[in-house]
Amino acid sequence: MTKAVIGIIGGSGIYDLPGLEDLREEAVSSPWGEPSDALRRGRIGATEVVFLPRHGRGHRLSPSGINYRANIDAMKRAGVTDIVSVSACGSFREDLAPGTFVLVDQFIDRTQGRASSFFGNGCVAHVSMAHPVAPRLQDRIAEAARSEGMGFVRGGTYVCMEGPQFSSLAESLAYREMGCDVIGMTAMPEAKLAREAEMSYATIAMVTDFDCWHPDHDDVDVASVIKIVHENAAKAARLLARLIGDFPAEHEPCPIGSDCSLETAIMTARRARSGFARQARRHHGARECAEGQDMSFESDLRQSIRSIPDYPKPGIIFRDITTLLGDARAFRRAVDELVQPWAGTKMDKVAGMEARGFILGGAVAHQLSAGFVPIRKKGKLPHTTVSIAYSLEYGVDEMEMHTDAIVKGERVILIDDLIATGGTAEGAVKLLQQMGADVVAACFVIDLPELGGAAKIEALGVPVRTLIKFEGH
Repeated sequence: MTKAVIGIIGGSGIYDLPGLEDLREEAVSSPWGEPSDALRRGRIGATEVVFLPRHGRGHRLSPSGINYRANIDAMKRAGVTDIVSVSACGSFREDLAPGTFVLVDQFIDRTQGRASSFFGNGCVAHVSMAHPVAPRLQDRIAEAARSEGMGFVRGGTYVCMEGPQFSSLAESLAYREMGCDVIGMTAMPEAKLAREAEMSYATIAMVTDFDCWHPDHDDVDVASVIKIVHENAAKAARLLARLIGDFPAEHEPCPIGSDCSLETAIMTARRARSGFARQARRHHGARECAEGQDMSFESDLRQSIRSIPDYPKPGIIFRDITTLLGDARAFRRAVDELVQPWAGTKMDKVAGMEARGFILGGAVAHQLSAGFVPIRKKGKLPHTTVSIAYSLEYGVDEMEMHTDAIVKGERVILIDDLIATGGTAEGAVKLLQQMGADVVAACFVIDLPELGGAAKIEALGVPVRTLIKFEGH
């Protein structure tokens, strides 16, 4: 099962999330551009939380100026499994008065010109948006509201307009005639992108005003909206604290498949994929499909690794990852797969073994916002070192690390490109443990299982994660 990590996207008036413990900020880069703000990570109880103010602190971004793709991408990179979107909205119904919380379950997109997909020319995908809200996540929100004695309305259609201007009277009357319940400016394309990213998504729409259809409230102004926004924000903080505190430790599979929406969505044959749109596959769990066949990540990875026979001596097949490193897409995906089990958890250091482990380990450390520790052959480090001798496939050697590289008790992941007989990795694990590290796992791109190296590491009480196996030597 996958660990549940809740992402909260705060709309107007929700620029912080009170009650977060172990709070830290992370600036996350994205190929789609800059997200609205740094991610704020922490926990409420045992539940991991990632908070992002949609408009940025100080409300500096307009609805049309928000980089929705970067926001959702950042959440995905942070390991978020479930997104709760909190948005201010106007009401089309007398019984949905200002201060009402509406758990909408449908959207109408009336925005124009916003980038609304991770896919496009070069990699075409069509995800279902028939039911855009994850029902189990909405169940959890409803339970939290009831526990807090908080009134809410479940169900409704949210029409998302472009803005930043409010509606004209004609628009307001038309949307009301269409049967829309509330109107806002930010739920689209956010909900669409969350579906493409295979994350469960639900919206809490907080009513701030009657839209201008109402004859007694036809003059919507910022001052009156802000007053209700502040009142709603206090209620939303209570609701979110209850939701997060009671959230299950493991992500609940979505009954409508919002967390596996790409299984049958990609249309473009693998060999025809090209261009910037291929980056959509990077973090969003895209299942490879081409001409009716399942083209798995493992198959992709295998093709990106060059096999060289009789090197460095006869009878040895050398698995060369320089071709993988030179393929931007394959390299990124390999790093993402190495990171994935620990996304959303605190990791202090990533240790990499000389020399290809430096390349992979540095990239993994960057993704996890962790420090990097080089483990080198003897005589290569300038400061005071601690060393250990180890056996390897072709003889005996010695490795070392700086004595101040690890603080006792730090959580560390060990990274290298390949595990064969396991002598080098075994030495590195023992060296880290000698320094007081909690070695959480040892991760490798390639495993040569016939040589039994992984078993040596597991015998030290350290789980082993590998991305691909090659039979033989």
